[in-house]
Parts: sequence; structure tokens; C-alpha cells
Amino acid sequence: MPKKKNTSKETTPKKNKIKDIKIDPKKIIPKKVKLPKIKGLEGFQPVLKVVGIVILIIASLALIDLGVQYLNNDYSVAIVNGNRISKNQWYDRLAAAYGPSIASQLIDEEIIKTEAKNAGVSVEESAIDTEVDLIIDSIGGQESFDAALVASNLSLEELRDQIRIDLLATQLLAPNLEYTEEDVKAFFDQYSDVIFPEETAQLEEGELLAFEDYKDRTEEVYVQQEVQNYKATWLAEKKAEYKIQDNSTGKPEYGFLTITTNIINNLIDEISKGETPEETE
Repeated sequence: MPKKKNTSKETTPKKNKIKDIKIDPKKIIPKKVKLPKIKGLEGFQPVLKVVGIVILIIASLALIDLGVQYLNNDYSVAIVNGNRISKNQWYDRLAAAYGPSIASQLIDEEIIKTEAKNAGVSVEESAIDTEVDLIIDSIGGQESFDAALVASNLSLEELRDQIRIDLLATQLLAPNLEYTEEDVKAFFDQYSDVIFPEETAQLEEGELLAFEDYKDRTEEVYVQQEVQNYKATWLAEKKAEYKIQDNSTGKPEYGFLTITTNIINNLIDEISKGETPEETE
């Protein structure tokens, strides 16, 4: 049989040719969309813009003014009709009136702390807690105690620091005191109602507290009182041994390698005691 001719034309795949396509940005980017205008407000739109700008300016000025007030108040102690009294003026007046007295007190405290460190004397926090509790009881409770701190312009931490210094001084000076049990008894007879106000208030008329029941606490208070009396003389003697520069009453002094010399002397003292700087910290 004769073969049929294949009448279908062979098609060869054509190569895809990428033509350079030019994009017209105007056709892609849409035109600005205009919002519909609200009837009756067309004339107010410029006014609203101005009002918005004014509000923004006022808010910015208010924030800036508030910040300036905060900074000024930080550097002012008082304001009189808008006129500020700077803290520098306040500090200068305080320094002139109380500077030497406060400086002398701080010097005394530093001597006590230094002498306590040299003697290996320290105060436990529990001992300070006990003294604070005794003050609270003697003053009539926590509420009265808090009010007394506010009235004295004193924080609890500052009070605890004062108690710590007093206890250090007591431990340093108490061994040097000479007294008898009769001295403590006489002190109790005179001040028992002050030392033990709550116990005294519960007594019947004509009744007295028994000394033997309150002997230990009375002796503690008596020793603290005697230490306070003796402390001024002791500090005067110690000040003669120390090299003290009081800048509150005189001009500052400067020396050659003074700081370095002090550091070296402190290190030598610690080494001579068999301690290292790490151990003392």
C-alpha cells in the first residue's frame, strides 16, 4: 500500500525574544486623589490648618517650659513672685552659719570610726535595731516615732548612722570608765521614770520600780551617758594626735604627693597588722 504523505508541517520552536519595553510612569502612578469637599466647610479649611499649627506650637512651648521649670526647680530652693533663690545661695548661707559646727561633728565621727577600726571594734545591725526599738517604745509607738523623724528632718538611715557612731564610741570608751553599783543605783533613782516611762505609768501611787529588775538596762543607759560626758575630752586628746585639715575654717592646703603618701601609709599599717587590702574590705 502506498504510504500516506504527512501533510502536517513541522513546526520548529521559535526563540522568545524579549523586546525593550518602555514604561510610562504617568500611566503607572495614579493621579492625586482628591477628597470630597464637605459642603459648607470649604471656607473653614485654611482656618483649621492655622488652628492646628497654633495648637502644635503651644503644646511644644508648654513642654519646653515644663522642662525649664523642672531644671530651675532642681537648682532653686525657693521662688518669690517668680524670682528664684538658688541653692548655691542657700548652701553658702548654711555653710556660713553652721559649716564649722557640722564639719567639727563630721571630723569627730571620722576619728571614732578610725579608732574603732584600729581597735577591731564593730557594731552589729541587730544592736542598732534594738536601740531603734527602744526609742520607738520610749517615744510612744511607731506613729510618734515617724512624726519625730519628720519634725527633726531626719531619715531612719541617718538615725541609724548616729546610733552606730554612739555604739562605737561606747565600746571604745566604756572600758576606761570607773563607776560602782551605787552610782548606777543613784542614777536609777533619779531617772527611772525617764528610762522606763511605760513601766512607771503602770505603777500604783507611791509605788516604785525595783532596781534589781531593771539593773542591766539602767547600767547600759548610765554607761552611754558617761561616755557622752567623757567623749569630748577623749576627742580633744585624739585630735592632737591626728593631722586634720578643716577647710570649713581655713584655706585648703596642698602638699607634694600627699594622696599617694596617705595610700602607702595605710597599706603599711594594714600589712603591719597582718591584714591585706582584700581582707579589710
